[in-house]
Amino acid sequence: MRRLTWVGVGCLVLAFVVSGFFGVQLMRNIPGAPSPIGDGPVRLDGDGLTIFAAERGAGQTCTATDGSGTAIPLKEPSRSEQFDDASGVYYVVAHSVDTVPAQTVAVVCTNESATYFVGRRHTAEVFLGPALAALGSFVLFGALGTVLIVVGQRKRVV
Repeated sequence: MRRLTWVGVGCLVLAFVVSGFFGVQLMRNIPGAPSPIGDGPVRLDGDGLTIFAAERGAGQTCTATDGSGTAIPLKEPSRSEQFDDASGVYYVVAHSVDTVPAQTVAVVCTNESATYFVGRRHTAEVFLGPALAALGSFVLFGALGTVLIVVGQRKRVV
């Protein structure tokens, strides 16, 4: 019966290891602060393109081109979106319509009264997959390990 207890302990250790792996994936997916547009072309570190403004309601007056000079179609978000990080709050003014691979892009905005920033696409799917995988693996292996330990200890007592 000791074997069942050790398998349970192994499952608990596995719960931490597997959920830790997915936790690291989640941390890798967290985007950094967007880059100011005025600094020239911007290198995207992940799929998608988002244009932000420093103030709410700045309007979408921007155009974007990829490294070969091809225009990247943009659309305004259907609802108000913002991205907060330690350096400030950024309001989304446009997303790329299609998936834009990681590359260097040039963005030009005609509204000079607003400050614009560019970064990769911020979506729930980017965070949801690794977060649910981390939580699910921890619950699954943790529950299995706990049950095996309890059953192993009960058989040992009886």
